[in-house]
Amino acid sequence: MAKQDTDMDIDDDEVVMHSIQTEKQFTPTPDYSDYTESFASTGTPLVIDNGLSKYLWNQSMAIAILAFDNQNAKFRDRKANVATTYVGNDVYSDINARSNTRTAFDGAVMCNPEIMETVLDYIFIKLGIDTETINHPLIMTEPVCVPQYNRNLMTELLFESYQVPSVTYGIDSLFSLYANGPSRAQDGIVISAGHHFSHVIPVSGGKVHMEHAKRISYGGVPASEYMLKLMQMKYPTFPIKMTTTQSETLIINHTYVAHDYLEELASYEDPEIFKKKDRVIQFPFVAPVVEEKTEEEQARLTAKRKEQGRRLQEQAAKARLEKLIQREQDLEQYMALKNSRPALKKAEWTEQLKAMGFKEEVDLDNAIKTTDAAIKRARNKELGIEEEEKEPPTFPLVNVPDEELSEADRKEKKKQRLLKASYDARMRAKAAKAEEAAHQEELARLDAEKREKEPEKWLAEIHAMRTDLVDKIKAKKQLREQLSDRRSHASQLRMKSIAALASDSPAPKRRRKGQDEDTFGQDDDDWMVYREISREDDSEDEEEATLLNDYEQQLLKYDPNFLEEHTMNAYTPKNSFLHFYTNGLGPYDPSVGLSLDQTYQLHLNVERIRVPEVLFQPGVMGLDQAGLVETVQEMLKRFDAQARQRLVQNILVTGGMAHIPGLIERLDSSIRSILPFSPDKKVYEIRAARDCMLDAWRGAAMVGRDAERMQRISVTRQEYDEYGGAYIKEHGLGNMRCE
Repeated sequence: MAKQDTDMDIDDDEVVMHSIQTEKQFTPTPDYSDYTESFASTGTPLVIDNGLSKYLWNQSMAIAILAFDNQNAKFRDRKANVATTYVGNDVYSDINARSNTRTAFDGAVMCNPEIMETVLDYIFIKLGIDTETINHPLIMTEPVCVPQYNRNLMTELLFESYQVPSVTYGIDSLFSLYANGPSRAQDGIVISAGHHFSHVIPVSGGKVHMEHAKRISYGGVPASEYMLKLMQMKYPTFPIKMTTTQSETLIINHTYVAHDYLEELASYEDPEIFKKKDRVIQFPFVAPVVEEKTEEEQARLTAKRKEQGRRLQEQAAKARLEKLIQREQDLEQYMALKNSRPALKKAEWTEQLKAMGFKEEVDLDNAIKTTDAAIKRARNKELGIEEEEKEPPTFPLVNVPDEELSEADRKEKKKQRLLKASYDARMRAKAAKAEEAAHQEELARLDAEKREKEPEKWLAEIHAMRTDLVDKIKAKKQLREQLSDRRSHASQLRMKSIAALASDSPAPKRRRKGQDEDTFGQDDDDWMVYREISREDDSEDEEEATLLNDYEQQLLKYDPNFLEEHTMNAYTPKNSFLHFYTNGLGPYDPSVGLSLDQTYQLHLNVERIRVPEVLFQPGVMGLDQAGLVETVQEMLKRFDAQARQRLVQNILVTGGMAHIPGLIERLDSSIRSILPFSPDKKVYEIRAARDCMLDAWRGAAMVGRDAERMQRISVTRQEYDEYGGAYIKEHGLGNMRCE
């Protein structure tokens, strides 16, 4: 992991934006076959850091000459019908290889010898070792407390398949401790924030106390997965599928450890600080091609639209004329039928009336009246004549006694009575509305007088009424949300009340044994009924919103301390911290064609401190474990006072996550709080490895140059044949032998 700059040198007006690749870029592995012929078959020890990547060592040069990701991919090319194998970084050169990538490790433990053999073959080929046997001693790193079965698989592979003369195993983090000062490797604490796990290992008197070592199930891979989950929850509709490789890039380039997590988290609510801390990650996208039209094309399109509008107007006028002609023809037929009544018999005239679609003569008269009125309106509209105001309707038959009317007139009287009642109701409503308007004008006049005479008292009353109304609106909104949730207490109580009202008989206070149990509410259909009857009328909400708007408009006009951001509409989702947390402080408009780049952007802010904070508070992501500081404190309790003093004077932080900025400073301040106070001198020292990624290899290479020590700690071919593949020799940089 690479270090990045701190946030203090960022200008206030600067928008920090970073691009990200959709896939990890392919970098071909160099071929050192000619470069390494000088040490092939010379017995030079080869150092293999058997972790995420491979680093190998030539004793004459003492440098790492080969490094790649420990993975391979095997697949069959369907077109060529050829089996293809990719190893290391070559996997990223082919899309089929990326989808078939596998590793020999389950977590940090090797469990697939076949894949491991493919990787070792690749190593030896790149080094130019083309002999049937590997005549080089091997120094290989392994994780803490590796199972004997898995070590047996590795040892058997090396001795049986490659015929190596000897193998030396050591823990990668302890090799890093040795590389950062062999003289200080006798006593100390190694905090290894590794690829899969984080370990705290004590070394006292040159001996590794594995019985006191602790492991936290959090490292680079869980951190990448956690970052990926946070981004997926934050952007569930993101148009591109994010990968763990990309989330690992975000951790490497943008995360940092907060000195005080809660204080740092609270500081993000300040827009100025949020602007400095927010990181905009731009994903690649293809912008739509917008065709720009010339002035001639735009003029041609404008003329075309005008022509289309003219044609539509002509078609509408033609349709109105045809409709007018049709109505005139209908009116002529109606009038002809009306005038033919005296000349025809009643039966014949009734038959013609029904043939025209009328049941009674009254229906014919209404049709004649309606059609004639429609024709007059159409002609007036064509001639541009405004319609005269309608005269009040008359109801001549309402006051005539029924004895003086015929059967048809009595029916007409009933109809006129209903029309009169409706007309009178409209008139009363109109008068009441006018009276209410006059009343409101009088109230407005009195309110204006009160505002002029006692402005402070008037403003206090307006503020009080607005506060009461806002509280009422919020309470109703909260109650509505609770009622929409089937599990809420308010919803359950209301469901019981509805069930009691729907019951034929009231339920007793205590249900006796044997009585039928009320199961209303257990089915989803019952809750659909509940939701249907629980819908409230929105008219009251609209009135409250209108009244609130009136109060706020008056305050904005007459109260200089009441600003636009104090209104209730100012607290919209676009102005909330949740919106800034997701879309940033700038204007957000993801409409296609306007700002498509915003649709492909991630805003990394709170996650920058949340992901590394798991090292100190695993409960943040749900791990039921102690953090690094608590783990160190618990481990120190296992040693006496003198041993504790020696251990804390040499605390080394290594591993890939040790590069995260602020980690050493946070550990320094946190471990100081768990150690006894000493005014004379600093009783502890925390330091980071010089190169957290390569120091494990360097420490192993330093051991490989010590021939006497190599002879003492290596497992030879004869010892393998005698003791088996699980056999190891204990030393200060490796695991303990389990009997």
